[in-house]
Amino acid sequence: MSSFRLWWRMDKASDRTKGLFKNVTVAALWWLASGSAIAVAAPADVFMPHLDRIRQNLPPNVVMRLPSQIRLSYPADEEFIQTLAVRISTSDSPPRITVGLFSCEDDSPFCRIGTFSAVNTAIAQAQQDYQKHMAAAAPIQLARTIRGYLLMGTAKQPPSEFSSIMWQQDGMFYTVSLANPERQNMLYMAVYMANEAPFTNNTALRKAPLKSAP
Repeated sequence: MSSFRLWWRMDKASDRTKGLFKNVTVAALWWLASGSAIAVAAPADVFMPHLDRIRQNLPPNVVMRLPSQIRLSYPADEEFIQTLAVRISTSDSPPRITVGLFSCEDDSPFCRIGTFSAVNTAIAQAQQDYQKHMAAAAPIQLARTIRGYLLMGTAKQPPSEFSSIMWQQDGMFYTVSLANPERQNMLYMAVYMANEAPFTNNTALRKAPLKSAP
């Protein structure tokens, strides 16, 4: 692993939880209140070479969304983002998919940048995870009718170096998870993802409307 990537993973940002809630929530609400919907774009460039493989590996009745942009803190620029390895993990029981970004070929937590996952809302374990997120914080508006819930890694049991935001949409629970210092960028990417077009292995829901959730 290069020293650049090592430095990026080891860098720790200061605790600005209240500020990030305000910044992201105000930004999302401004987009919504202005009446101008976020333009639906293709998934971020880093995903594009893998998009067919992601779609083909989607379990039955699983819908997926991916953010149109990947945002990471300095010094992680677009050149660095394009070098990230994309890993796809799927399961038929329970039906779920996880798309991960890694800074090296190893899939260890040290190399993991973040993950984007979807699981059917009928799955009991997913429902429990969602309840934990709902209990952790006030909702954050991600789209006109979509609210997400942030669970800080330090509040998880056991504590984790990765925070996550979870929301309900398309009959799925979506989760974005990134290292704790990246929580503000994680919230922005959740906004992008919630406003992206969903897709299935037959693209039947590519233009499906947003659905409300509690």
